[in-house]
Amino acid sequence: MDSLPIIDLRPLRDGGDPHAVADALDAACTDLGFFVVTGHGLASELRAAMMEQAQRFFALPADEKMQIWIGKSSCHSGYVPPKAETLDAALGADSKEALDITIDRGPDHPEVMAGTPLHGPAQWPDSLMPEFKSVAEEYSKACLDINAHLMCGLALALGLEVDAFEPMFTDPIASLRMLNYPPAPAGDLAPGAGAHTDYGSLTLLAQDDIGGLQVAARGGGWIDVVTPPDALIVNLGDMIARWTNHRYVSTRHRVLNPVGAHRYSIPYFVAPDFHAVIEAIPTCVEPGAEPIYPPIEAGEYMLSRFDATHDYLKEKQVS
Repeated sequence: MDSLPIIDLRPLRDGGDPHAVADALDAACTDLGFFVVTGHGLASELRAAMMEQAQRFFALPADEKMQIWIGKSSCHSGYVPPKAETLDAALGADSKEALDITIDRGPDHPEVMAGTPLHGPAQWPDSLMPEFKSVAEEYSKACLDINAHLMCGLALALGLEVDAFEPMFTDPIASLRMLNYPPAPAGDLAPGAGAHTDYGSLTLLAQDDIGGLQVAARGGGWIDVVTPPDALIVNLGDMIARWTNHRYVSTRHRVLNPVGAHRYSIPYFVAPDFHAVIEAIPTCVEPGAEPIYPPIEAGEYMLSRFDATHDYLKEKQVS
C-alpha cells in the first residue's frame, strides 16, 4: 500500500448506507488504523479560517505567545514552544511548536469543582487575537460532530448497537491542537515530530499541502500522506487498540521537517470522558480468552501518556 484508503462518510451521516461505511472503516482500522475521509461535513470555509488563525498566532513574537504558556495551565491548555515535547526519545525533542486548546470548562463545572485533572479553563490568546476563540469553538464543535458519527460507524463495524459509545463521550477529553513546523536550518537533524502513536481514541487532522506526514507501512518503510482538497486524515489512537483488544491498530507516524516553507496542521484529538472505563469490547475477545489489557479509566491512561512526553510535566514531577 502506498496511499491511505479514502472513505466517504456521507452515507453514514445521512443514513443512506451506514453499514457500507462501517465495512470500509472496519477494513481500514484492522489494516493500518489510518484513513482519509470525505463527506465529513466540516465546511471548507471554517477549515480555512481555522488555518488562518493558526498561522497568525504562530507569527506572533515568542514573548507574546509565552503569555499563554502551557505550564501556566491546570488542564494542559496553552502554547508549547519548540523543543519542549519529545515524541521519540532516541531522536530528541521535536522542532515543532504548538497551541493546545482544551474544552473550556468554567469553575462551576462539576469536574473542575471536583479537581479532576485535565478539566479547567482553556487558555485563549484573547488580548492578541480577539476573533480566535469564536473560530476555534466553532471548529471544535464540528470536529466533535464528526467524531460522534465515526464512533457510530465503529460501533456498527464491531457488531454493537449504533449508539454503544455515545454514553462514553458526554464530556470527552478533547483538544484542538495547532502545529507549526518551521523550515529546518541546514544540518539540523531534529525531528519535526518524532515517530509515535496517538494516545486517545480518534484524531482528526487537517493539513496544508506542504507534505511531511508519514505513516509506518506494515511491511516496513513509510507512506507519504497526500490528501484530496478539504479531506481529513483520521487515525486511531492507542485507546482504540486497547478497547478492541488489538483487533484495530494504532500505527506509528512522524512528520519530517519542511524545507523552505512552514508546515501547518490542525489535529483534533478526542478521548472518552475522564471516568469512562476502557476495557476490551466483548466482540473483540475470543471465547475463553483473557483480554490483553486490564480495565483503566480513560483519564488515568491519558495522564500517563502526557507525563512521559511533555517537558513541563516532567519538571513538575521532579519538583
